[in-house]
Amino acid sequence: LNDIISDIIFDFDLLITDKNAIIHYSELPTVEAIPLQIKQLFNNLISNALKFSKKDVPPVVTISSQIMPHEEQMKHTKLNQEIRYFNISVKDNGMGFDQKYADQIFLIFHRLHNRNEFSGTGIGLALCKKIVVNHNGEITGDSNGKDGAAFRILLPMTRHE
Repeated sequence: LNDIISDIIFDFDLLITDKNAIIHYSELPTVEAIPLQIKQLFNNLISNALKFSKKDVPPVVTISSQIMPHEEQMKHTKLNQEIRYFNISVKDNGMGFDQKYADQIFLIFHRLHNRNEFSGTGIGLALCKKIVVNHNGEITGDSNGKDGAAFRILLPMTRHE
């Protein structure tokens, strides 16, 4: 994941510089995954963090990971309990969203803002969900509507068919 995030930062270099954005990421794990899809996943999340930043506030995106504790994993009944998962967090200090839309933001073509406010197709987060599910994981979004957004991605440590 470190290589993928590094590539995405390189791809967004001009926008990051223009917005004075900071992207922090700690030592991220290696996951058994389809690289192109995982790059698209993080590309969409970082792109949204930059797009939905607050006016006159430099965007800060923090990406971190830990091995999910077994007790926590057991609360996620859709996860395969025979394997372990990484809990990957992507947090920003942007506009955030109303938590009542936390499930709807992952629906295709569902937009919280009209096209005049922000460009886009409304498929970015829906694609993120599809990618994570394709990798036998889960993704959730949290926000209080003013202090940014936090996306939690649960990905298996190993591919298990």
